[in-house]
Amino acid sequence: MSVLADVVIPQPEPDLRPEELITRAAAMRDHLREEQVATEDRGTFSPETHEMFRSAGFYRTLLPRRFGGYEFDVTTFVRMVIEIARGCPGSGWCLCLAAGHGLQIAGLFNERVQVDALAPDGEFAAPMRGVPMGTATRVPGEGWQIDGTWDYCSGSPYATHAIVAVRLVEGDVPAGEGLALVPRKGWILMDDWRQRAFGMRGSGSNSIFLDATVVPDDYVILGSLLQFDGGLETPGYELHGNPMYAGHPMGYLQLEITAILVGCAYAALDEYERIISTKTMPGPNPVARSANHDFQRYWGVAAGKIRAAEEVLLGMSAYYLELCRQSVEAGRRFDAERLMSINASTHHAVNLAWEAVELLFRTSGTSEGGTNGTRMQRYYRDISTARTNVGLQHETFAERYAQVHFGLEGVPLG
Repeated sequence: MSVLADVVIPQPEPDLRPEELITRAAAMRDHLREEQVATEDRGTFSPETHEMFRSAGFYRTLLPRRFGGYEFDVTTFVRMVIEIARGCPGSGWCLCLAAGHGLQIAGLFNERVQVDALAPDGEFAAPMRGVPMGTATRVPGEGWQIDGTWDYCSGSPYATHAIVAVRLVEGDVPAGEGLALVPRKGWILMDDWRQRAFGMRGSGSNSIFLDATVVPDDYVILGSLLQFDGGLETPGYELHGNPMYAGHPMGYLQLEITAILVGCAYAALDEYERIISTKTMPGPNPVARSANHDFQRYWGVAAGKIRAAEEVLLGMSAYYLELCRQSVEAGRRFDAERLMSINASTHHAVNLAWEAVELLFRTSGTSEGGTNGTRMQRYYRDISTARTNVGLQHETFAERYAQVHFGLEGVPLG
């Protein structure tokens, strides 16, 4: 037996179950709401909140059991993220896009790299930027030298590592694309996020800078993250025996963002309920707005849209896991069209969440949605900013989806 095979990290709570993890997330809602202003000001959640997340096991949700993780499924993870984002969408974004890539460290990298990254304590959090914004240059006898600046590295403030797409260079010759794992000591966190964005100001979407950072050969894997056909190898399945670790990243990544925005929509619904329960109608006989048919209708329409969005997300999370299982059983890569159907469906879950928040914002009144510093305005800013993400442009994606269905050559992502 190899020395690597002897490395096993115990779980902090071996008896922890998925429902308890989700309950813990929901229990933090009041704390996260109270921290929203401070979270926006610093650009991420506080060290104290990070410790709460760490102690609750959120960062370990998708990590393999062998290395101290709980190895819960993707559906459990997105349910946990919904609850955190319901308390603070920015915190949900920052946590999700750091903790969520436990799936990639466990699936895409070999055993030695996983041992390096996760031993001795099983602590791992990493932003993942799939657009190659820098280079990895082969250094004979040493590995790869990574150089560049990657923006929008959401989840970076408390990260132990970063996973970044790179343009490969060997002997001054371009050699395709890769994905590099870089330990925290190898990159500089840039203070360029606070107050920069219209919304999601607490998401920790800082840039990171790498200058001549050298990593071992197997810290860089070959291939592009941003493709549905083919893709990256998944040695993690052979290592851990869980089909989830054979999953294709492009089917999974959209689930992360959708979970955050469903949580954001629930946050807006909670705030709307507070508003219409405490504010009264004008006139000689003031009654709570919640007793008025118009506000009842607004709440009901929004609640229905959000619930529908959540059901699409949960259904697609289960479908993703089913595709993982089928791919392993059939011994072949994912079918591009079936994989794309996850994005095509969850795009409309996001649209439903947006429609709900827009309705709630619009009918909440100028003293709420139209006033700086209110939670309703914050939720509107957060979801509006999220919808500018290139991955959520559903019309463009729909065209590519149809091209694959009809056997036509589509435009490569990137």
